[in-house]
Amino acid sequence: MKHLKRVLFSVTVCIVLSLNFQCASSSAISNKTEASIPFKVKTIAFQEWNAGENKEKTGINIYVPITEKEDHILIDSVYFKNYKGQLVRNYSRYTSVLRHNSVNDTIIEQQQEKPDYPFNLAENECVIRYVDNGKVRYSKFSNLIQKESIYYKDGPPLAYQRRREAMIVSGEESHVALKPTFQPSTTFKVKTISFQEWYAGIKVGGTGMNVFVPIVNKDEHIKIDSVYFRNLKAKLVEDSGRYTAVLKNKSPYYTFKKAEKDPDFPFTLEDNECAISFVENGEVKYIKISDLNEKRGVYYENGPPNIYERDPNRDRISAIKESIIRKHLNFMALKNNYLAKL
Repeated sequence: MKHLKRVLFSVTVCIVLSLNFQCASSSAISNKTEASIPFKVKTIAFQEWNAGENKEKTGINIYVPITEKEDHILIDSVYFKNYKGQLVRNYSRYTSVLRHNSVNDTIIEQQQEKPDYPFNLAENECVIRYVDNGKVRYSKFSNLIQKESIYYKDGPPLAYQRRREAMIVSGEESHVALKPTFQPSTTFKVKTISFQEWYAGIKVGGTGMNVFVPIVNKDEHIKIDSVYFRNLKAKLVEDSGRYTAVLKNKSPYYTFKKAEKDPDFPFTLEDNECAISFVENGEVKYIKISDLNEKRGVYYENGPPNIYERDPNRDRISAIKESIIRKHLNFMALKNNYLAKL
């Protein structure tokens, strides 16, 4: 009996100490917000959204404009309405997409406070988590402004939307200047880029360029996105290690005159230069490539090329050829092994 009492007493003490430690730990984090920060945060805005055909998914977009930030400082996360979300940089503004946990709940409301949530915040307050010289720090901000809610038909938004799309979604003025910078180096290698002018059949019309970008040594977490060339922009689509983009002139007529530069085109490039955008660790980055190689032009009788649609007959023929070659190689390997044993 005495042994049982000792065991119960020990268990009770452990539980009490554990609860006290958790409360103390949470309190320590929540009270450790910095009085001053080494960068400037402009007015933070948030925007409620719902998505899907039945508006069954809900959440909140957070927009955090940050300026005068040193390169060694890493902006990490945001805490808002008992949610936590990763902040993704797009130029000088950081965006986070907070998703409601309940799939069936179509009402956007503050999530119930979790036991391990480190902050006790008012409705219009948030906390930004950042890393300064290897140390994790927190800063609290008040008076967030609410923007008009938005509906996404095709599903919840992505945090790394294009800058122009994000500006439209958040209601920012379209005259905001874009000032992307080029990366001095990348972890992947871009071989010689080539381009090819094309023109389409008379029934369809139009002219443009194909751009071919061979990339090697690319890690899986890096997403190659778009190419900017001669004032045109297009998505890059991968096919066996080579990325291809189809740039189309706005004019439906036969003209190979360089396209006029749109106000929102972010680069000033020479005719033999292009810019490649890619996403690395959630951050949109850019590189500039020079000395593009020009190939002989091509004519498409049935209209502009479409790299997004594959020909099923061609794919089937290619698969048959690959199967025949594979069987032949296997047969030759078996034959060589048999002859070696003789």
